[in-house]
Amino acid sequence: MSHPPLPPSPRGPHCPPAVVLEGMSAGEAAPEEVRVHVDGCAHCRGQLEALTAGREAFLRARPPELFLRQVKRRETTAPWRRWLPPLLAACVPLLLVLVLVPRLGEEGGVRMKGDAFRVVASRAGGAPELLAPDAQVRPGDALRFAYESPEAGHLLVLELDGRGAASVFYPYGSATSAPVAAGQREFLPGSVVLDDAPGPEWLLAVFSPRPFEAAPLLEALRAQAGRSEPTLSCEGCRVSMLRLQKQP
Repeated sequence: MSHPPLPPSPRGPHCPPAVVLEGMSAGEAAPEEVRVHVDGCAHCRGQLEALTAGREAFLRARPPELFLRQVKRRETTAPWRRWLPPLLAACVPLLLVLVLVPRLGEEGGVRMKGDAFRVVASRAGGAPELLAPDAQVRPGDALRFAYESPEAGHLLVLELDGRGAASVFYPYGSATSAPVAAGQREFLPGSVVLDDAPGPEWLLAVFSPRPFEAAPLLEALRAQAGRSEPTLSCEGCRVSMLRLQKQP
């Protein structure tokens, strides 16, 4: 059983974005002024209550361990195995089903290793779905992330949308990276709901053995708005990227 994401509520221009309410429904911290606004706004409060109830029902029906079993099963049975060798021969560095090969940064600060970055979407009217590169998504789709590394370290999941806005999707809105354990196999806490920004949506998982700041990476992404493919470089980091195509 799956639970479709909620449609956007009729919130006003001063209401926080839907992704903020989604983060709050997952127990993530929000600024004091946002909490005060939500408490006093009937539309936001109602949307937050509905998101919280939907998330709890979603997790009961689709616990993290079930997601991971589905991931492993699709990795071993997906039809892309028939045509992956020709792609590799053509030097296209893609592993579909979201086992993404980290790409080298322009300044050589990113090292290639076999880390796994996976993204799952909860869509209206269907079961949760693993997203392959250039998968089509829509406003209101709820995303969850998984990241597995052979060593302990620190992680940020960043987003660059079609309007050139860059955000921290995990941990949502954080100024610094979050610790992750070696061999982490559960989905990361929380989820995000996509807004209505048109065009390609880039997701970037940035891993480092040491804590690092989000601000310089977000600034670098914003400076690359409109490029065919953004790049990120930070000393000792590994970067995995996924491009999604957002449809209206």
